[in-house]
Amino acid sequence: MNKEDHFAYIEAIIASKSFGRSDTYANLLRFLMKSSLEHNVPKETTIASEIFGKPEFDPSQSTLIRVYVYNLRKKLKTYYQNEGVSDERTLHIPKGSYKIEFRDRNTPAGTITKSVLSKWGMLFLILAILSLSVNVYLIQKSNNQGSLSKNGLWGDLIKSERSLMVVLGDLFVYSEVDSANGLNRTIRDPAINSITEFDAFKIAKERENVVNESITYTHLVYGSAFWIKNLTQILFSEHKSYSIHTVSRFNLKELQDHDFIVVGMIKTLGVFNLYLKNSRILYDADEDALLYTPLDKTPTVVYKPKGDADTYHTDYGLMAKYPGPNNNSIYYFGGLWDTGATQSLKHFTDSKLRTELEQEMLDKLGNLPSYYEVLFEVNGVDRMELSSKILHIIEVDPTQKIN
Repeated sequence: MNKEDHFAYIEAIIASKSFGRSDTYANLLRFLMKSSLEHNVPKETTIASEIFGKPEFDPSQSTLIRVYVYNLRKKLKTYYQNEGVSDERTLHIPKGSYKIEFRDRNTPAGTITKSVLSKWGMLFLILAILSLSVNVYLIQKSNNQGSLSKNGLWGDLIKSERSLMVVLGDLFVYSEVDSANGLNRTIRDPAINSITEFDAFKIAKERENVVNESITYTHLVYGSAFWIKNLTQILFSEHKSYSIHTVSRFNLKELQDHDFIVVGMIKTLGVFNLYLKNSRILYDADEDALLYTPLDKTPTVVYKPKGDADTYHTDYGLMAKYPGPNNNSIYYFGGLWDTGATQSLKHFTDSKLRTELEQEMLDKLGNLPSYYEVLFEVNGVDRMELSSKILHIIEVDPTQKIN
């Protein structure tokens, strides 16, 4: 192909139904093609400036370009599964690069092994945390979390002499062996998210020739690594030790003994959702929605996610601090999707967002309450490039406890 043929081929892809009608993705593909033909592989900062009009873009602070290129790869894959299924040559953007390559259809590409979450997932997460701790130590003087005020949202947690437990919302899975039909499979049921719920399910759904058993691992969502990273940066700098657990393996008896930071999709937060039963912000598990009741008892407002979680979408997050049963504290960061959980936690770990939230509390309530709930609307691209606005701030009654 000569240069003109390359661009003609690009325009054919852009005009296809599979590619969609996004000018941004079309311009991104044209720019990458032009740069590749000129043997000039662009950097993220160059793409941000040329395509998105962001000359001050900092790739260490934003994943915008990586997200868009990731989605561009998905569009190309869809094209080759449909309109381009008979094309003799295929266009690729290798991972880790922004250079366009062409391959003959009959030339096998390198095999990419897709990681599968397994019982080793938690081990890898722990190893990642250890590695991260070393890096945090080296860069803590330059990290952007800022110093913490002992009179701010972190105050009680930093001053507390109790041990801290970080609890991650995870997805409970179990095995099923059907000897009559020769089936052996692993099942994820949204209605079952703890050992207790699983045991009740086994009793209620006992079937001949079918054996269900709990297994030694659960599924952690993609956002878990980011939640741990953001918390580690602050907890390490404040010399605050902590342990990590998952909700599905959480023992209710431990609720008396620690302070807690609980993070995850609301549907995975198990016993900690009991606090919402006395709140003006209720969780509707059937609809996977948050219901807000105004003080004047006007009609309840329903908040549900919109859009595609892998591209641009709207989610809702809930950040709260509740009184524990033994004068301890529960810090709750939930989302209907993991986007909402990520951004709720970010209002606690990011110095700029935390300062803005503290000021909003002072303006609305006249003080920083001991206990509170904050409902956010979160807009983002593929769970990464996120923005949010505060919808409601509620002061929580300190007697609102679960036993």
